[in-house]
Amino acid sequence: MKTIPVILAGGIGERFWPMSRGSAPKQLHAIGTNAKRSMLEETLERVRAFCSPAVKPMLITGASIAQKVMLTLKNPEDVEIISEPVGKNTAPAIALAASIIQKRENDAVMVVVSADHAIWPVSAFTKAVTFAAELAENRGGLIVFGIKPSRPETGYGYIETGDLLPSHEDISAFEVKRFVEKPDADNAQRFIDSGTFLWNSGMFVWKAGAILEEFRLHMPDLYNQAMDAAKKDFTAEAVEEFYRVCPKESIDFGIMEKAAKVSAVAGEFNWDDLGSWESLSRIYGSGENGTTAAGTLIFEQECRNSLIVNKSKLALTAVGLENVAVIAVDDAIMVIDRSKLPDLKKYLSRIKESGVFPHELF
Repeated sequence: MKTIPVILAGGIGERFWPMSRGSAPKQLHAIGTNAKRSMLEETLERVRAFCSPAVKPMLITGASIAQKVMLTLKNPEDVEIISEPVGKNTAPAIALAASIIQKRENDAVMVVVSADHAIWPVSAFTKAVTFAAELAENRGGLIVFGIKPSRPETGYGYIETGDLLPSHEDISAFEVKRFVEKPDADNAQRFIDSGTFLWNSGMFVWKAGAILEEFRLHMPDLYNQAMDAAKKDFTAEAVEEFYRVCPKESIDFGIMEKAAKVSAVAGEFNWDDLGSWESLSRIYGSGENGTTAAGTLIFEQECRNSLIVNKSKLALTAVGLENVAVIAVDDAIMVIDRSKLPDLKKYLSRIKESGVFPHELF
C-alpha cells in the first residue's frame, strides 16, 4: 500500500494580520507548537513519518506565493508543488491531486492535511494515519479525522457519529451519520453533552480512485475537468485551464456531505486549527489572570484576560490591560479589544479601504 500526503497550503490567513499578509502568508510563520519552525515546515516533518519511500509529499499552494514557499523549504526538491493560478477552495485542489495520483501511482492512498494545523504528539498522529490508511484500503469509502471536542466551539464543523467500527487500542472508528456546519453556542454545547459528536478536522484519508468516483457521482463537471487535465499530462497549460473553468467549492459541501460511505477516525493526538490569534491562548496556555504572552522581549504585569504577542525585535511592555490583544511585528502593531478578534477580517477590510497604510502591509 502506497501512502501519499497531500498538503493544502493556499490562502493568506488574514485573521493573523498584521503578521500574515500576501507576501508572507501564515503557513510560512512559526505560529504552532515549535517557535523556531514555520507551520509548513512542521507539517512537512509530520507527514514524512508516514509518507511511503520514494514518494514526494504533494503541496498545493497559490501561484502568488509558490516561489516564496519554495525559498523557505530546506529541500524543495523533496516536495512536489502544485501552483494554483487562482484559489477555488478545497474540492478542485483535491480533485486535481487525486487525478495526478491515480494516473501516476495506480490508486494509492491519499492523506489530505492542512499546512496550518497544530498536531501533537506526532507519534500518535502517525499511528492514527496508519490505521486510517489500512481502513481505506480494506473498507473503502472516505475517511475523515474526527477530534473529541474539548469546548463548545462555534468556529468548527461537527461530525455526528454512528455505529462503532472495528477499532484498535486507543484509536476509534465510526460510521458517519451526518456533517453539521458551524453551530451556535447552544447547539455546540448540546453536541458535546450528547457524546456522539466530533469536531471535523478537515483532514481526510481515501484511495485516489474512491474520491474520484465520488467526484464523478456528485461533481461530474469537476470530475470531467480533472480528467481533461489528465489527458494532457497535467502540463502547466492544462492546470491553468483546469483552474480557469472549474467551480469554486469546498470538499465538505461538494462531496463529504453527499457521499454514502464515510467513516470517522479519532486518535489520541491533540489538534488545533490555527485559524486566528485566539488559537495561541490554547497552544501556549495562559497565566492565573487569563493572559497569554507569546514571543520574546515581553514584560507583562497586571493584565487580565489579554493576549500579548511579540513577533518583532521591539521590546513590548503591557501593564494593566483587560481583555485586550496586542500584536507586534517588525513594521506594524495592532491593539484591539479581544472580543473583536473574531471580526478582524471585517476591520482589516476597513483598514485597507482607509488608505492610511502602504499596500505592503497587506
